[in-house]
Amino acid sequence: MRDATACGALGLVVVLIYSQIGGHRPIAFDDALYLTDNAWVLGGLRWDSLIWAFTNFDSGNWHPFTWLSHMADQQLFGEHWGGHMIENMFWHAGNCMLVYAFLRRLGFDRMLGFALAAVFACHPLNVESVAWLSQRKNQLSTFLLLATIIAYLDWRKEGRRVTRVLLIVAYVASLMSKSMGVTLPAIVVMFEALVAIKETDGAVFHSYRSARTWLVDTMKRVLPLAIAASLMCVATFIAQRSAGAVASLDTLTLADRISNATQALGIYLKTFVWPEDLAFFYPLRDSADWSLIAIACLFVAGAIAAAVYGTKRLPMLTFGIGWFLVSLLPVIGLVQVGSQSHADRYMYVPMIGLLIAMGGLVDWLDGKKAVRRRICSLAIAGFAGVLGIKAYAYTMLWKDGETAYRNAIRVGGHSYTMTVSLTATLINLNYLKTAEPFARLAAEKWPDRPLSIANIATLYARYEKYDKAEYWFRRAVQIEPWNLRFHYMLGLTLLHLGRDAEAEEVLQGALKLGKAEGDWRTSDRFAKAVLMRKVPIKQVEIKELMEKAAPREIKADSTAENPGAQSPGGGSGKTAD
Repeated sequence: MRDATACGALGLVVVLIYSQIGGHRPIAFDDALYLTDNAWVLGGLRWDSLIWAFTNFDSGNWHPFTWLSHMADQQLFGEHWGGHMIENMFWHAGNCMLVYAFLRRLGFDRMLGFALAAVFACHPLNVESVAWLSQRKNQLSTFLLLATIIAYLDWRKEGRRVTRVLLIVAYVASLMSKSMGVTLPAIVVMFEALVAIKETDGAVFHSYRSARTWLVDTMKRVLPLAIAASLMCVATFIAQRSAGAVASLDTLTLADRISNATQALGIYLKTFVWPEDLAFFYPLRDSADWSLIAIACLFVAGAIAAAVYGTKRLPMLTFGIGWFLVSLLPVIGLVQVGSQSHADRYMYVPMIGLLIAMGGLVDWLDGKKAVRRRICSLAIAGFAGVLGIKAYAYTMLWKDGETAYRNAIRVGGHSYTMTVSLTATLINLNYLKTAEPFARLAAEKWPDRPLSIANIATLYARYEKYDKAEYWFRRAVQIEPWNLRFHYMLGLTLLHLGRDAEAEEVLQGALKLGKAEGDWRTSDRFAKAVLMRKVPIKQVEIKELMEKAAPREIKADSTAENPGAQSPGGGSGKTAD
């Protein structure tokens, strides 16, 4: 009953912080990819949609369970976006309860386990994973990953075959939601090593024979998980590479990657302790921040010292630090995808390692006096309370795309990704005067980037300055001649100028660029329907036709993934992890 009460309290805390997202709107930066512009998902659960979910790489990733989750929500809620949003909150509540259960399995007492889980529930770094609709994949994969770990601990203790099967199934399902859990086999090996050291006082590694026996036994336990993780790594890399998401060494040198990864580690540690200036998107830095590099280097040095000298006395501290560092490896930026320096959502799983380390440190400080542990637990709970207040305020900045983009620009400055996304949002909201300075700024700073050009072209078209719109749309076509909607918009602009024959030639050329009938982008389908005359083109309808298929926000540069991929509303963009 006490454990159930603790879980209920965690759920209540999550509801108090995140119930506001029921009134939020989707953010086209990836939400268009995963839901609002995705014809397969908007169709709900159908046989052809199920086949598509398991066979496509449209997002630069392979995560069929994520697609199925969004399809099920569409079946339940339709376009009542609040229902989709609130489900993220419930997944986060479930993850908090599993974190608590996992900490209890590791041997932490109830009060300390609850305080640590409350930090996970309340931390502002987790707001992005909850308040951003397209991060359902993060919620799903983490839930199944925690279920895998808990099942592994139960199987290790009881040895039941059904538990073994369930943990493998849960792990595969986690990888099919998001590949964040590929490092789990390494984490399990690390855990087994710490247990062996603790149980044998390190004697298991004193001779070659005993160490080999331990390694063989451990590999047998981990082998199914390692095979699943290896296959997912290959599938993800192929998908990212095919989508143009992985930056080459020509665009980002190895030294730059190491520098950015080191600074990102410093930022994660700093914002875990005190989260300030959090945002939707963090652009790559022009110069190194040596204070962040110092924080990262000191932490790594401390981790090495803990592993060498403190494993016997502080096993959970060592395990937690190891969890944190190992689980960050896939997303730290050594294999750079996109133009973001780091992302808050990448801390969702690694944060659990820091919580374990905190718990291990409290156990060490406690000694034989339970009073110290209670004081430390109360201090951690108070820290969680402060974090909860900050998380509630930060969640408000995710209420819609405009608010999120403006906050990202305030924190990180005018990056290409955020500037063009804010511009497109303002144009779609018909705030043309407000959008104009951002459109001009993007066109001046990034004159060779397609969405910079498409946005200012669309702005002129909405102002009914069609001669200028023609000039900018032609530039957009030169930059991306394969983009259907740039040709489409140019053709409609020429119709407005009364050059019908020229417009017809452009539109017929655009028709050849159209995707297959089953293409997932609803805006592409609309444009193709117009080009095929399924939707008649009349002078009175042209402005409406332009608005319906105008280029929109860029896809998530966040993980971010596809410099060469077409964004939901046109142009090139990146897609989140």
